Amino acid sequence: MAAILEIKDVCKHYGRKTVVDHVSFSVNEGEIFGFLGPNGAGKTTVIKMITGLIRIDSGEIHVNGYNVAKNFEKAMARVGGIIENPEMYGYLTGRTNLKLYARMHKNVEKSRFDEIIDTVKLGNRIDDKVKKYSLGMRQRLGVAQAILHQPNLLVLDEPTNGLDPVGIKELRDTLHTLTREHGVAVLVSSHLLSEMELMCDRFGIIDNGRMIDIKTMGDIQEDGQNLIRYHLEVSDVEKASRIAADLTPDSAPAIDGAFIDLSVTRDEIAQLNKAWIENGLLVYELSPVKKSLEEEFMDITNGSKAQIR
Repeated sequence: MAAILEIKDVCKHYGRKTVVDHVSFSVNEGEIFGFLGPNGAGKTTVIKMITGLIRIDSGEIHVNGYNVAKNFEKAMARVGGIIENPEMYGYLTGRTNLKLYARMHKNVEKSRFDEIIDTVKLGNRIDDKVKKYSLGMRQRLGVAQAILHQPNLLVLDEPTNGLDPVGIKELRDTLHTLTREHGVAVLVSSHLLSEMELMCDRFGIIDNGRMIDIKTMGDIQEDGQNLIRYHLEVSDVEKASRIAADLTPDSAPAIDGAFIDLSVTRDEIAQLNKAWIENGLLVYELSPVKKSLEEEFMDITNGSKAQIR
């Protein structure tokens, strides 16, 4: 896949403080790249440098091969974005808002309006005044504005702020349509890690201004391939725990009521299951627990100042 956005060794300083420290990553055509980090990690600063809202001190950012600092207009020609909540005229209809926004861009054809309205699923409400829209509908109209001029890069900073579960799902579905059917590259930052896990193809984690890691969910699962966390329900948790402590002394089983959680290898869980049965225990449930994006985030950042919801 072609890289639409390329960030190479980018730095930003405010006085003696370095807020972005040699950050590098890329976002490819047709993928949603999740940009994660605790508050103050540098996410919004990077996004503002991408969109030209603040100056790059060193390093380079390229969009569609154009250097943002040296050729800003060409670099931004096919970029759309929403920084937190999109601004629009509440006393006008959704359609009129789109028409006003279209004047900022060249050659937006009339047929494009119907196409975009269908993409964001606002057909039955597009001629209502925006002040009557839910927050989720406003976000979808914001996405419509951002993609009206057919960008191939969409930059979203905390787009799920204030959305209810229905609004979040609607936004996620819209982004999946854009990437899978239209090949748009999406860079999105959010604190909602459970939602990012469902939404994104890859994740970049930034902390204290430095890019710590870039992974897919597949990578995260493979990281725990040797040690797998298991959740089990047995007839006697105390006895099962003692057997586990004897056979796998490094596993440190954790008891929670009638359940046990422990991290062991596949071979070890097979041996433990055999030992439990041979010792007269009934194993009602034995399930591997996949590592979540939230767990990976907390492991990588050591939980530093992270606000996870």
